[in-house]
Amino acid sequence: MSDVSKKEQGGGYFVRVSTALILLPSALVLVWLPGGAYGGLKVAVAAAALTAAYEYAGLLKARGIAGAGRTAIIAATVVAFSGGFAGRVDPGAVLFGACAVVCAVHVFRGDVSISSLSASVFGVVYTGWFPAHFLMLHAAANGTGLITLLIVAVIFTDSGAYFVGKRFGKHKLAPVISPNKTWEGAFGGFAFAIAAVVGLHSMHNAMEWEGFADWSLYRCAMAAALISITAQIGDLTESILKRDAGVKDSGTIFPGHGGALDRFDGFLFATPVLYYIAVF
Repeated sequence: MSDVSKKEQGGGYFVRVSTALILLPSALVLVWLPGGAYGGLKVAVAAAALTAAYEYAGLLKARGIAGAGRTAIIAATVVAFSGGFAGRVDPGAVLFGACAVVCAVHVFRGDVSISSLSASVFGVVYTGWFPAHFLMLHAAANGTGLITLLIVAVIFTDSGAYFVGKRFGKHKLAPVISPNKTWEGAFGGFAFAIAAVVGLHSMHNAMEWEGFADWSLYRCAMAAALISITAQIGDLTESILKRDAGVKDSGTIFPGHGGALDRFDGFLFATPVLYYIAVF
């Protein structure tokens, strides 16, 4: 590697870390302030869903799939936003209505493509229904603590997979989908997530931290394990979309990270898992 490329790599890492240091505290402030910072969390999640839906539409366009365009983007945003009103509105019913509208667009447009219809409906679920669970989880009992557990588990999954994979990675996890990911990195992320959540649980007990779910150590560790597995599945799922579309990143909104899908792909799959663990 040349000196120039090393410098570029270092600069890219600095930008990535700097962006993360802005995003993480901002997210925690919105999560922990009363009322989700007075509605700011709902707006932030809806904005993230809107951006993700827009990026997803761009991936479809790059692949040559028509999709439902702006209708699907609006539908996904509405579904995500409805998660913040789960006590008064049924997000599942909103999801059904959104998918019905998207299907109607294809019907009246005379679109007979299975791939186009399927991609449109999946997009509403992927970029709308999955993010809605973030707001639903926040509104659940001890939601602020659960969201914190989620963030810690996903971040340590990403960090552990990166550092362990870079140092010890030899066996490819999914060479066709994501050539740089290894089984060693996947297990590293898995272990880091569990260790971090166990540490979080210990802090909760030592500090008598109110707002954190009063779960046993075993339940927290199992939640961390499931979050780590599904977060990595979410990461690989987005890699499939990008590889098929022939792009490196889904967008450029977050310097050093790419687009909203690039940054939140793990959360999209992990959040519903933790929500249903908490509820059921």
